[in-house]
Amino acid sequence: MPRIRPISRERFVALTLSKHPMATLMATEVEWYSDSAENVLGVIILDHTDRDWNYVVLGRDERGLFRWITGDCSFEKVEAARASLHLKMDECAAGSDAVFPQGDAKRKKNEIFKQVVPDERLHPFFVSLRDQEGHSPAKEIIQEIAYAYVDLDGNFIEQFQSEGFNARLWELYMFAFLREELFVIGDRTAYPDYECIKGQTPVFVECTTVNPSPGFDIDWTPETQEQIDMVRRDYLPIKLGSPLYSKLKRRYWEEPHVSGNPLVLAVHDYHKDDSMTWSSTALAEYLYGRRWKGIFDGYGGLRTAVGRVEVHRWQEKEIPSGFFFQADAENISAVLYSNSATISKFNRMGKLAGFGSPRVHMVRCGKCYRHDPNATEPDNFSVDVTPETYTETWGQGVAMYHNPNAKHPVDPFLFPGIAHSRLDGKNLVSDMPEFFPYASKTCVFVARSGQ
Repeated sequence: MPRIRPISRERFVALTLSKHPMATLMATEVEWYSDSAENVLGVIILDHTDRDWNYVVLGRDERGLFRWITGDCSFEKVEAARASLHLKMDECAAGSDAVFPQGDAKRKKNEIFKQVVPDERLHPFFVSLRDQEGHSPAKEIIQEIAYAYVDLDGNFIEQFQSEGFNARLWELYMFAFLREELFVIGDRTAYPDYECIKGQTPVFVECTTVNPSPGFDIDWTPETQEQIDMVRRDYLPIKLGSPLYSKLKRRYWEEPHVSGNPLVLAVHDYHKDDSMTWSSTALAEYLYGRRWKGIFDGYGGLRTAVGRVEVHRWQEKEIPSGFFFQADAENISAVLYSNSATISKFNRMGKLAGFGSPRVHMVRCGKCYRHDPNATEPDNFSVDVTPETYTETWGQGVAMYHNPNAKHPVDPFLFPGIAHSRLDGKNLVSDMPEFFPYASKTCVFVARSGQ
């Protein structure tokens, strides 16, 4: 008889990304289980309305999604619900099939690591992700996300394996993040990328990335504070401004399904290794056309000096600053930014959910926001990435910059797990989570056999 074993909440959540957010609002999950082959999952829930115990059994459908097979309700004691769940899971797992067809499949299974392009077109990051043991946690959790992801364009896998790897990785990250934020994701159209619904108001999200520009990009890495400040002042605003301006010209707000609703541009910087570690300050300055500098007064208190920025110049290129003040930008509700939608992020999230080789170990270190009104420097952090010592969410490190001129502002309460920044007069006011990493590196170690 198949053995039923408990699993972590993190693993259950990673395996059930297709779950409707309403399920989370109607009941509280308290225990999670799997059979030994992980063909069948089970969860015990406490119903919010009747205050009784229920259980649900799930199995993979034709597309690889874990979905409802059977369940029962109205148990007075959690022990009775647990005993009944285990018996039903044994029954469901006893068959030889690992697939439980639902009969409503309208699309193919997203087997994202099944090669569909010639070897010469494979992106080196895809090959590394697919083949290296040290990236096995990322590989396995990305596959689970891909099962739930709906490819409306029809070319997602091809691009993920080739020249569009970074852009498609960003879209996968955003999908996982939006599901974590309990949005229902619509599938009416691929333009913009995501129609996100929570309550009565849809929010549309269009993803874009900062990519390499041969002949313009710096061929060196800023190391000193002076060098970092220099690239933040002009070089990075131009890099960030190019994809944002391109998306502005697409005029998504004129689409009938978007018109009258909040529209968010989500941007990630992939143009250079580690470039995302110094992009966030540059983005805020470019969006608002202002530069802020902390100055201590005679009493040791920190105040902020504000200066207007009109243009950004680098080499022969010049762009106006203040994206939110440009023509038509009032149709953009906010810009969302993350510096961590990388293989390392998926690797950590996969490790915490129990995916990948058990020989893989990780240590994350970096700099994070310091909750001190007089702080001018961030805090340092270093932590072993293990379920016993560390937690992380998809939203950790995500920041939303709100447009002061937006026709249709986005409610910050729709995105409770992230940082929010807005312009208050001349000052930038930010609501920061308890832990917000500015930049980090994840060191990956693969233990030798027997260690």
